[in-house]
Amino acid sequence: MAGKNIFKRITAAMLLSAMLCSCGEAVGEESYTVISDGTSAVSSQVSAPYAEAPGSSEDGTYGDVSSEKLHIPDHMVSKYYSLSYSDRMQHAYDDVTDTITNFREKTYVPLTINTSEYVSVLETVRCEQLALFYVKSRSSGEYDNSARTFEMNFSYKYNVREVNEMLRETEKAAMDIISRTEGMSDYEKLKYFHDYFVTHIDSNTEDPYADSVYGALVKKKALCEGFAKAFSYLCNIAGIENMIVTGYTDVAHMWNMVKLDGKWYHIDAGWDKPAASLTEKYPDMVLYQYFLADDEVMKNNRIISDMMGAPPKSDSKDMNYFFREDSYASDYNEVLRIIEQSCARCMDAGEKYFMIKLDSSNLYLKTTSSLILQGADGLSDIDRIVKRLNYTGRISYIDYYKAYRLIIFVLE
Repeated sequence: MAGKNIFKRITAAMLLSAMLCSCGEAVGEESYTVISDGTSAVSSQVSAPYAEAPGSSEDGTYGDVSSEKLHIPDHMVSKYYSLSYSDRMQHAYDDVTDTITNFREKTYVPLTINTSEYVSVLETVRCEQLALFYVKSRSSGEYDNSARTFEMNFSYKYNVREVNEMLRETEKAAMDIISRTEGMSDYEKLKYFHDYFVTHIDSNTEDPYADSVYGALVKKKALCEGFAKAFSYLCNIAGIENMIVTGYTDVAHMWNMVKLDGKWYHIDAGWDKPAASLTEKYPDMVLYQYFLADDEVMKNNRIISDMMGAPPKSDSKDMNYFFREDSYASDYNEVLRIIEQSCARCMDAGEKYFMIKLDSSNLYLKTTSSLILQGADGLSDIDRIVKRLNYTGRISYIDYYKAYRLIIFVLE
């Protein structure tokens, strides 16, 4: 009877664990308005990018079918939670890692570790061992009352030769990206990685590799898990301390935290992809709401999980994109200064977009109304900026993230 009860508890825990494999983005619909030459030009509802769990894999179950061993490229381990493990937790972690690395289909777990701890270990291995993306299923088997162990069964999507080929391609793709960041500061490298992910990787729910570093960097199709693991891998190569965070929107989700100047920040590149309607019109547009954000920003629309342990606190705005780029305004005069300064910079650099963040909802409302309000001379504040800069095009703005007081400006 005791064995059966343990089996039931472990099975339930495996189901709970499996839920975390389904990650996605559920921002809901964003209402935005495009303002052009002081006139409201477009008003529509836009669905923010959304990622769901892929369908069930049609691949067969593979074991280690050759004498070939798994070749894990350097920098494919992102340890954080396991660094504080006790000896018995570390033993379980090492056993799971070794089992998957060697494509073994069974392992035996002693009762020195309880169910919730073992589920935590499974998830930690999944988030820290970036190369072990080929697990198809994990399930509990029979309980051995005499040995006081329970059986864990693993199955795999691909064989070792297939995985090694994918890892070689992934390493090559990563090093190509890294080569473009030579001489950059850590902040600049992170921004380059973030922008590359937004503009080069599609949010995809169907691709069988979408939850892996291979899917993100080689196939250029990924779910949040693929985004997070690939971003972590690039940070590892670049020598930037980082970790993966799991949590929930209305579904399970995964993103990154990085450490800059001794402080932790969140990055969620997948959630900084503009809505499909905006991407179609502006294919190289990048958003920065979730680039080097703090806990306050992230907790607006997600619950951070502590299943693997508590992630580090993020309460600094020092390296936040909007503060770092002088794009955070606390009054309307500052709004006008930032807009004019940013427009001039975009004109000089040949860029088309910039974002600003407002300090309060009242300032947001004042900005979106005052910018298009015509004065006695028949000109709005946007018109005056265009005139002072001798800009021959037009400046539009998109109030895309109303809830977060963000405005996107477009030079057309």
